[in-house]
Amino acid sequence: MDLEQKSINTAKALIMDTVRNANSGHTGGPLSSLDFSYVLFKDFLKFDPDDPNWFDRDRFVLSVGHESALLYTLLTYIGWLEIDDLKQFRKLGSKTPGHPERGITPGVEATTGPLGQGVGNAVGMAISECILRNTFGEDTVNHYTYVLHGDGDIQEPVAQGSIALAGHWGLGKLIAYYDSNDAQISGKVSRSDSTDYETMYRSHGWQVINVDGHNRDEIRSAIRQAQMEYERPTVIIGNTIMAQGCATMEGDHNTHGSPLPPEEISSTKEKLGLNPNQFFQLSDDVINDFRSSYTYSREEVKAWKFNLNKRFEDNDFKTNWKMAVNDEIPEMKWPHFQSGQEVATRKVWGAVIESLAQQKNTLVGGSADLEPSNVTVGFAKMVSDFSKNNFTGRNFAYGVREFPMGAINNGIALHGGLKVFGATFFVFSDYERPAIRLRALQNLPVISEYTHDSIFVGEDGPTHQPIEHIMSCRLIPNLLVLRPGDANEAVIASKIAFEQKSRPALILLTRQKLPVFDRSIYPSPDCIYKGAYVIQESDSKPDMTIFCSGSEVWVGLEVREILSQYKIRVVNFACWELFEEQSETYKSSVVGPSSALKISIEAGVTIGWQKYTGIDGLNFGIDRFGESAPGKEVADALGLTPSKIAKSIEKHLHTS
Repeated sequence: MDLEQKSINTAKALIMDTVRNANSGHTGGPLSSLDFSYVLFKDFLKFDPDDPNWFDRDRFVLSVGHESALLYTLLTYIGWLEIDDLKQFRKLGSKTPGHPERGITPGVEATTGPLGQGVGNAVGMAISECILRNTFGEDTVNHYTYVLHGDGDIQEPVAQGSIALAGHWGLGKLIAYYDSNDAQISGKVSRSDSTDYETMYRSHGWQVINVDGHNRDEIRSAIRQAQMEYERPTVIIGNTIMAQGCATMEGDHNTHGSPLPPEEISSTKEKLGLNPNQFFQLSDDVINDFRSSYTYSREEVKAWKFNLNKRFEDNDFKTNWKMAVNDEIPEMKWPHFQSGQEVATRKVWGAVIESLAQQKNTLVGGSADLEPSNVTVGFAKMVSDFSKNNFTGRNFAYGVREFPMGAINNGIALHGGLKVFGATFFVFSDYERPAIRLRALQNLPVISEYTHDSIFVGEDGPTHQPIEHIMSCRLIPNLLVLRPGDANEAVIASKIAFEQKSRPALILLTRQKLPVFDRSIYPSPDCIYKGAYVIQESDSKPDMTIFCSGSEVWVGLEVREILSQYKIRVVNFACWELFEEQSETYKSSVVGPSSALKISIEAGVTIGWQKYTGIDGLNFGIDRFGESAPGKEVADALGLTPSKIAKSIEKHLHTS
């Protein structure tokens, strides 16, 4: 047996032992994908053996996250994991969780598991490499992005939408490997799919190369061919066999989602020329051969660092580079709006990103085909569209693809170097939600601007009027949900979002105009840094406290005026998450005395507000779907006007 075959067989044994030892996991897929992955990692993947986070490394995304045992085995070959880590596979606190998690395992570029999103992540990484290469130069940024995906990935529409955009944009340094093994958890792929994916890829502008996925010479040739294609992304379709190499279960879809039986592992090791009585074996000759190129790799990294230091002699380059890679926001004059105006808070977004784009040349973003509504038209004109003919463009015309937009933006943030936002209507956050969840899980500071944030969308009716969305988004851990009360608070909310380095933010903005508060009367808009603050205090100990957010802040203030015979405190609740991070003393000072009646006003579902209003409080919102009519008429019909809320409070006080 030659050394390469021994290395492959050893990796197969490690995969089988890893999954069997955990009594949980996936075996068949890793065995079918191994030949390609081994060749890629050993012969092509550019990385620093001493630093998994070296900036100019090639990126590899395992979109088929259930094949984690494959990736962990290769990371052990590299030296970033140990055999003991494989023995802790799927155990609490280990570096080898069931699906790869960025930040836990060195060498894992993206948290994957929910199928399809890894493809979008890879597209985002390739975009980042392309823009940064054209911004800072090929001597500083110049690498490939590889993604391993399978039949399950390709069936998810998020992957297909991302593939379409990658081809449309001509991402020539994106190379995908499609492990086509005709097996899924429930059986053969043909039970649920008859798509000609080769034709699909070609129609989207990809180079397509078919190979025998177990012929390593064909794989090497295909990767070289892919690297030489500059104008199109490439997919290498590997025709493979599920659980390839097994003694009796080769091609069996039942190997997809479970450990192999002990007797099958033993028989397979014998077939592979390995000792069936040895477990987790990794010999020195296998490791030494795999790492034979490390001397060259280290020299390559050393040369890159030397060149970067030479580039730092240019102060402008150094400033822009460090601002990009350290995710910094420049000192700048943020927009300001005069009191007495009425401004839709969505209008603020355009002013903010246009101002920021002039100071930060690595600000990128785009809208899901709602540029006029999301007020990103000015930004798009200023920075131009990213396209195959304009790799320095910084606006992404995503089309009607909210979920791919979310997954791609996650990939941009995962790569590093660019500050990214996405935009659409708030009601369509439902389409993007799985990507929002994964970015929160990965601490990715991606920003989502969501406009048309309530029933005040109006005439478009209940299909476009978000009702449950605000509270639903507040349920996601590590996510800031910012709902500013006027134009100047929208500026501060945007600033807060752009300052984040380890968590995503949603900025919820209005279609309708809101009054710009007179800050000589009311506290500074900077107060929303604390999440919630008393925007108007009662003359003495309050009889009631009104909590309100966003477009309902002025409503709460109006209710206070109508009920002037009572002592009422009004609290602007712009961000629950920031408020909960404050001291207990501060939170108590805002919520106020327990004797005061607590009231919430928000144009969304009321469930959840009881956290602050208690079981005896009043909660004004919308616990039904909206209506198609002008926004003010909808609000009146649903009882969300100051006069109707005041009347309901009076009635409650007189009957309680």
